[in-house]
Amino acid sequence: MNPNDYRDAVWPHLTKTSRRVAEVLDRLYRAATTEGVGIDGITVTVFVGQDGEGPFDVWATFEGRDAFTLDRTFDDERNLFGVEWGEYDWQPDVPPRPRAWSRDEFEEAVLEVVTEWLQPLTPQGSPDGFWRVEAPLC
Repeated sequence: MNPNDYRDAVWPHLTKTSRRVAEVLDRLYRAATTEGVGIDGITVTVFVGQDGEGPFDVWATFEGRDAFTLDRTFDDERNLFGVEWGEYDWQPDVPPRPRAWSRDEFEEAVLEVVTEWLQPLTPQGSPDGFWRVEAPLC
């Protein structure tokens, strides 16, 4: 499997949630840009499971003076996408990390597809650099 094959396999799972995620991103943006609120931007972080086998989560967090307050206000709503172990398999059923890939290669593939998915979902008119998509530094 190459990164394009992985993207094609994960894409349908991401797009099933696109409408909800676009609505969440809009609410986050409106809260962040309310006059008097000290927010510099929103970071979307892609967390690949420690074992790097397949599960990942996508969370939005506020950046700036009022980040803590807004992060708590929106709490779990900031979880834009997540893969969890169900009774028998991952839910949703995303493909596992290909054996030939390192954890870092897998993380990069997930980061690329998530970035592509989110780009059209962020509110129009957002200032350049307001939205960042990244993986945590290890």
